[in-house]
This record gives sequence, C-alpha cells and structure tokens, in this order.
Amino acid sequence: MSHTIKIKNEQTQQAILSLITSGGKMLRPAYLLLFSEFSSLDQDKRIALASSIELLHTATLIHDDVIDQAQTRRGVPTISHLYGTDVAVYAGDYLFICVFKLMVNHALDMAHLSKRITAMETVLNGELAQMTVRYDPTQTIKDYIATISGKTGELFAQACAVPLIADKQPLLAKLAYDIGLHIGIAFQIMDDYLDYTSDSESFGKPVLADIRQGIYTAPVLFAISEDKRVAPLLNSKAYTQVLTIIAESDALDKTFQLAQKHTNIALKLINKLPDKPVKSDIFHITKTLLERQL
Repeated sequence: MSHTIKIKNEQTQQAILSLITSGGKMLRPAYLLLFSEFSSLDQDKRIALASSIELLHTATLIHDDVIDQAQTRRGVPTISHLYGTDVAVYAGDYLFICVFKLMVNHALDMAHLSKRITAMETVLNGELAQMTVRYDPTQTIKDYIATISGKTGELFAQACAVPLIADKQPLLAKLAYDIGLHIGIAFQIMDDYLDYTSDSESFGKPVLADIRQGIYTAPVLFAISEDKRVAPLLNSKAYTQVLTIIAESDALDKTFQLAQKHTNIALKLINKLPDKPVKSDIFHITKTLLERQL
C-alpha cells in the first residue's frame, strides 16, 4: 500500500501514510488472502488485490470522517481533524486512484475491472442511502439491513470473491460473495451494538456519535419499535433518556441476535467451501467476530 501512494504534496502523502499505519483490523484484506488459498493466483496478485481492498476501505473512512466531522479514528486524530477537510477529501480521492492502479497493474483485466467499479458504486450508494434516512425514526430494520449491505457488506463480499473472480471461478466466487456479504452485515451490526456497550477509549472512536448525527442503527430501531417514547425523544434530542430506554429494553439483545443470525448464515455457507486447511481458519475467524469486544 505504501509503495503505491506517491503524491507530490507531502502533507497529503504523510496524512494517508499515517492513517494506514495507525492500526485497524485489516479484516477485509485478511479475508481476501484467506479466500485466495482457493485460487491459483500468484503472491503478487494476491497482495495487490488485498492492498486494493484495504485502500478502498480507507478511502471511504476518510470521506466518512469528513461528512461526520469526526475527530478520531482508530483511537487517533482523523486526517480531516489534523489537516483540514481539503486535505482529507483529496487524500480519499487519491486512494480511489490507487485502487484502480493496483487492480489494473497486477490483477484484473478490463472486463473484471468494470464489475469492481459497479461494486464501488454499491458501496457509495450504501453511504448515500444512510444519508437519506438521517433523523428518520420511521425506518425499519429491513431498511437498516439494506443500507449496511451496501455500506459494509459489499466490501466484505468483494474481499472474499475478488480473488476467485480473478482466477475465473465464477461459481465459487458467488459462494464467496454471499459468505462475505453476511460477514459484513454481521460485522456492522456488532459495530453498532458495541457503540452502545463500549467506551470511546476501548472502541477507538467516539461512542454514540451515530445517534447524534441522526444515524439510527439497530439498537435504536429496536427501541423505537418497542417503546413509543423513543421517537419523540429522538426528535427532541433527549439522547440520555433514549440510552436509558435502550439499556432497559430488549434492544441490545435483539441487536446481538441479529448479528448472530447473519453470522450463522455465513458459517453454514463456509461449510460448503472446498475442503482445504484454510476453510477452518475462515470458519474460526468468522465465528470469533461475533464475540469481539473491539
């Protein structure tokens, strides 16, 4: 990733490098490399594809932080907070270019590249869908799942499927895509669950930021469906009272159960993968994500 980032503007270059070295779970490239074990791709292509998927993810995070006016990411100051929104927007835009460079130069032909562009469109449409329902207490869990399927699920789906697409294994790629989609959905639900059960220091980002920005995730939506007081309280920005209702209701239990549901779907699909040693690794990591504390 660092070798691909070559910008004449030193401040922007340093901003991007500081973010990609600041930590992060690297789950998407990890899944890509794991699923690459079912392919005949050489190491260069595997690393290039893994790098491209992480850079794509990083680009969306940078732009997210600009929109959300976030001050921290992964426990450190965001690029937009440190260097301003101009540098952050240019940094995110540049990373999209890096994604295409890696794919074209190392792994994918033009036919496959066009499909990856469609995948990027799905990710961005997920972000736009989230924007259109901000501060809307009438949205449903079904709406929420549709949004996170595009926002988070698609990136995980692509991470799992891309190496098999590049290796021209369409049937296995479809299975991998479905596995990744449910992993991504479960991952995002757990992220939203932890937003209401963690503190900022352990979670690495300001907790409860979503609710203040009108992003109503699963815990809030379950609370709305259970208690008629929640929607009016949200409209009046009485967030402390909303948090109390969430804690005292079944909202968090239902959120965890929803994450468990999608995890279990992914695990059942993983069992259909070819019998290679890496299969058990994929199964174990996916199961462990449901139990994560961070």
